Amino acid sequence: MREIILLLLVILSVPFVLKNPLWGVAIYIGGNIVRPEMLFWGGKGGAYFFTVYFILIIVASAYQGLFSKTGRLANREYLLMVWLFLAVWVSYEFAQYPVFRGDYYVVEMLKGFVICGFIYLTVDEFSEVRFLLNVLIGCFGFLGVWGIDQHFRGNERLEGLGGYAWGDSNGVATVFVLFLPVALAKLLTSKNRRERWLSLGIVAIMVILIVCTQSRAGLLGLVVCLTSYGFYTRKIHKIAQVSLLVALLALPFATGAYMDRMKTMESGETLDGSARSRFILWQAGLMIFADNPLFGTGFLTYPEAKMQYENRFSDIDEQFKDWVFRNQEKKVTHNTYIQIMSDCGLLGAIPYFLLISGGVLAGFRARRLLVSCPEKGEQVNWLAGLGAGITGFAVCIITLDTLLVTFPFFLLVLTGVLSRAITRDTGAVSAPAAFPPASEGCQT
Repeated sequence: MREIILLLLVILSVPFVLKNPLWGVAIYIGGNIVRPEMLFWGGKGGAYFFTVYFILIIVASAYQGLFSKTGRLANREYLLMVWLFLAVWVSYEFAQYPVFRGDYYVVEMLKGFVICGFIYLTVDEFSEVRFLLNVLIGCFGFLGVWGIDQHFRGNERLEGLGGYAWGDSNGVATVFVLFLPVALAKLLTSKNRRERWLSLGIVAIMVILIVCTQSRAGLLGLVVCLTSYGFYTRKIHKIAQVSLLVALLALPFATGAYMDRMKTMESGETLDGSARSRFILWQAGLMIFADNPLFGTGFLTYPEAKMQYENRFSDIDEQFKDWVFRNQEKKVTHNTYIQIMSDCGLLGAIPYFLLISGGVLAGFRARRLLVSCPEKGEQVNWLAGLGAGITGFAVCIITLDTLLVTFPFFLLVLTGVLSRAITRDTGAVSAPAAFPPASEGCQT
């Protein structure tokens, strides 16, 4: 029955997608949040979903003549993504170690960047940015409710909630941190009471879910994204009030196990084995980068490459070292920055670092625009939400690998589109999100 319902919904959506390809982009990305296999409890009943909508987006874009607008792709963010993908592809082709299903992961990254390209073709105005973000916020609200239900059904830390690409519970928390400030932006710009209560509910659900994961990276990212959003919007006191209310709602989910896990961050003496191992893994990654600074050892080769450096850690307990450098289920970098440095060298690290820093700097630009363009308050608040989400994400990925997670790239695209839309509407010369012109185009 579920297969039939999903098929009917796909068929009914076809005319809408052909009329407006943005619907196809929204459904495709939304399907990466509320994945079809969730509806079939891990089955393959919806395996065709992504293929169908990928093809539909291409056909609809051609039908609507959007390929004549490919000039929109010639901007800082997308050119950096192209550079990053080429670095990943080259490093994979010339990898020093074999990579299991490496070609599959390269293609998956390519598909994500192609969707980023279609965002540029289908989204140009603030209303379109808001529509797409509202769809994604709604999907995260639904997934949050699903996750809380899973928490009480035995999946206490929500392992695998968002599919394989999100990784473990830390990855789940990180993706929710990425979108939490965007939901806050929706809350603070809502125009009626019903919308405000709905937005507040989604914000509360997202915070509760982050707490349920018991992720230390998630907690750090949560604090950083809320603080940065308050700073970017010049509304520290209002964000503090909302945070206090949401914290009270999330407090029942902060169990004794959660508190014990958070206490391991107090000092190095109380770190558990998982946390302590990451310092060794990071050192090994930096050693790999030092020996292969330009091109790295190859995309996704860190688990194998680090084994060559085991003997350099003679000062740690042998049993602990054997666990860190185990041959079965070899450990990954647990740091996206070091992952890209060791796997792809400077060729991949430079565009990735510039992309993330550009998203963070967009938040600072929003802070300036709130003063120089007060009439653009709603748009700028959304821009601040995007910047704060990327800021929180940038902190979370210090402790986990997220190079295959495409959501930050989607938000980076929307950050650039929205920033340029604000600039264009105010009569200023177009400029990249992270490097605005000296004059923002508004009256001070």
